[in-house]
Amino acid sequence: MSSPTRPVQTHAGVRAVLADPDFTVPPVPPSDQPGGIAWLRASVARFSSGPDHTRRRALASTALSGVDVAALRPAAGARTRAVLAAAGGQPVELITAVARVVPVATLADALGLPDVSAADVSTVAGAYHPHVLPGPAADAAVARLVRACGGTADEVAAARIGLLVQACDATAGLVGNAVLAMLRGELADPVDAILTETLRHDPPVRLTRRVAGARARTGGGIAAGTLVELDIAAANRDGAVFADPDRFDPSRSHTEHLTFGFGARACPGRDHATAIAGGIVEAVRGCRLVAESAAPDPSANPLVPAQVWVSAA
Repeated sequence: MSSPTRPVQTHAGVRAVLADPDFTVPPVPPSDQPGGIAWLRASVARFSSGPDHTRRRALASTALSGVDVAALRPAAGARTRAVLAAAGGQPVELITAVARVVPVATLADALGLPDVSAADVSTVAGAYHPHVLPGPAADAAVARLVRACGGTADEVAAARIGLLVQACDATAGLVGNAVLAMLRGELADPVDAILTETLRHDPPVRLTRRVAGARARTGGGIAAGTLVELDIAAANRDGAVFADPDRFDPSRSHTEHLTFGFGARACPGRDHATAIAGGIVEAVRGCRLVAESAAPDPSANPLVPAQVWVSAA
């Protein structure tokens, strides 16, 4: 018999669940075959709880602590401008050529991992979440990333791969949504303000899940064992917190979105992701929006625009 499911959509409700350590992530099966998707899921902080999560998160945080965050923005901007320049004035499909490549390449270089393939990271990102049935291509990509991240299928390599995967689709979604907002509206607001409002108004990560434990402390009477679906997108547009929540407004004063999580499991790469995205969006400012494809399935998570075509002015 499956566990009951409970949606949580208010800002206060989502924040309360994220702050309560008795709400844990749904467990993934253990893996005794190192080097594939199942092993990666079972070895990263993202899908673990308790002491395993604490230990694995520390490995990821340690890796990030060696990165000069201030250098990420100009590095990402330079890579983006190089792609635009190489096009010689012809339109560039931003998601494929930049948004799924530049964040991974920039972070991999900063982590001292020059042999990482952005294509492999993208393949793994597409099979990373437990509801996706992985194929042999994803397992092979994990094996290659293990070799590029130290050569041993251990928690250190898993932490590095996890960081790169988190930098892939989620950052691509942020970049794509921010560029569309900026170029559609011909916005002159500071890039950082556009990114912050994009994270609130059009978050790439729209949903996350927790399982209620016996001591869960929310006021909603959630029974132990309940699968709780936290609707980040709805919480970020909660009218009790944000005035005129459906309006994209980079000048709004209250920006306490929940896209990077909250509490002990908040994303440790928040500053890194926004620095990389900022460099890309700055480089695209002044470009012309040529075309965009139909939006992807709104249930996708992370939500990444399918195609965004731009050309240098």
